[in-house]
Amino acid sequence: MMVTAYDNGALPAAERVPHWHDHMSRSLAASDLYVHRPNDFRASMRFLDLGTVQVSHLSLSTMRFQRTPRLIRESDPEQLCAGLILSGRQALSQHGRDALPGLYDLVLYDTSHPHQGWVSNGEGLAGNLVVQIPRSLLALPMNRVLGLTAVSLTTQRGVAALLAQFMLRLSQDADQFRPTDGPRLATVLVDLLSATLAHELDAGRALLPESHQRVLVLRIQAFIRHHLADPELSPGLVAAAHQISLRQLHRLFEQQDTTVGALIRRQRLERCCHDLADPSLVSRTIHSIAARWGFRRPADFTRSFRAAYGMPPSDYRALALPTGTPSHMTPGTQR
Repeated sequence: MMVTAYDNGALPAAERVPHWHDHMSRSLAASDLYVHRPNDFRASMRFLDLGTVQVSHLSLSTMRFQRTPRLIRESDPEQLCAGLILSGRQALSQHGRDALPGLYDLVLYDTSHPHQGWVSNGEGLAGNLVVQIPRSLLALPMNRVLGLTAVSLTTQRGVAALLAQFMLRLSQDADQFRPTDGPRLATVLVDLLSATLAHELDAGRALLPESHQRVLVLRIQAFIRHHLADPELSPGLVAAAHQISLRQLHRLFEQQDTTVGALIRRQRLERCCHDLADPSLVSRTIHSIAARWGFRRPADFTRSFRAAYGMPPSDYRALALPTGTPSHMTPGTQR
């Protein structure tokens, strides 16, 4: 897995547009560019290569682009691209449809068919995240997927929200991944995009069973993170919320090297650790922090904490807080 960065800002003004055109043709797909003020044109890209899948964070001055039949005949990566709008105004036309997506909307386009569009943000830069996926990897009928190109798709809810969050984290944390993470991350990204498109097409049954399962696990993990503070959170509640049986839930997590109950407990303990080490929360008792993250009984929390970290929470807090941090805790409530 490789992260590369590009910025044409240091180039002479006359070279910026042709240099970006060459870079874009190699990294994305060749298009003709039209720039009203070429001497002021700026473009930057952060490119994350996951092997079969690529993720690019683009920042661009106002411009128009067009991918023509001639360019497609000369070179076609045969990819479906999904762009997440981060800033500015952007538009895309393909297959007789015109999309004017809003902030954090998703818009698709296919490199094998002509398309055109523009980006604009006044005197600033328009930003988006573009995922490039070989069409052969999608677990959906391509003739139906092409019906979603140049259509604005919201990412405010459902699986699409998970996809957008995952794309953003990939871009933000790109330097923290190891080369061996690339294929796994690519698989998750393809599954999330496939599930998002299946939802839009109401074709969930067309997804491969393994894709269904991976996406369901991601949804369950997100649900657990969102409801950690609820003391009622349990495997039974998780199963009911996702309309599956408790047995199905446990079977899903057999491949995750953990159980749902252990995952809930571990994430609650991690949140407690974070709060115990936060100087701004020093006035809160340990038991109130534990209750904040769903531990009903202090004794259960202390026992779980000691088993996980080898010390009681009071000792952990004493070690984690900066020296000299005032403590307002009552000794009897420390542990």
